[in-house]
Amino acid sequence: MNAADAARSQAIALAAVLECAILVDQLARTGAAPPEEMRALTDSLFRLEWDAVEDVFGGVDKLARGLQQLEAMVAPVPGIEQGPVLRYAMSLLHLGKRLCGDRERLAIIRSRLQHTGLESGHCATRDDELAASMAAIYQDTISTYRLRIQVTGSAQYLQDERVAARIRALLLAGVRAAVLWRFVGGNRLGLLLGRGRLREACRALRRKP
Repeated sequence: MNAADAARSQAIALAAVLECAILVDQLARTGAAPPEEMRALTDSLFRLEWDAVEDVFGGVDKLARGLQQLEAMVAPVPGIEQGPVLRYAMSLLHLGKRLCGDRERLAIIRSRLQHTGLESGHCATRDDELAASMAAIYQDTISTYRLRIQVTGSAQYLQDERVAARIRALLLAGVRAAVLWRFVGGNRLGLLLGRGRLREACRALRRKP
């Protein structure tokens, strides 16, 4: 994989991390988020075999807001505020790094996702039920790390079990995207030194018809 292809793959994975963070923030503040955007991210958890990174998310067009946010983040003068979205994204990247070195937990998550995917494929599993299953996986695995993502927003929505389950499902998808970013060569030093390549990759991906 050449440098341009690597930057493209890393940009897509980082955009997915940011897209998860954006939707988590939106759910926490308003109790709702675009269903198609959420589904693209949660469905990615069941795509364990892939040829290109964008295949994991059903296409680059599903990550439009994440790509826009990433391009702003790696601009010469960053256009992204130090708010909840960036905080969630950085936490997801940290948890992704932890998970990459935790083979036992990775195996557990993979096994449970495969089981959940089989169940959803053989019955009319509703979105709420699927979100609850993914939220349980997140709570049993990722939430046991010392770093726990503190989601802020409206207490009315954060205390709603349905909303909370969707937030945890998106956090699980975000951690998976962070693991994917590392799999295609992403790391913190590269993120700092490769901003130009990432910026060009974002521009090219956003221009893609």
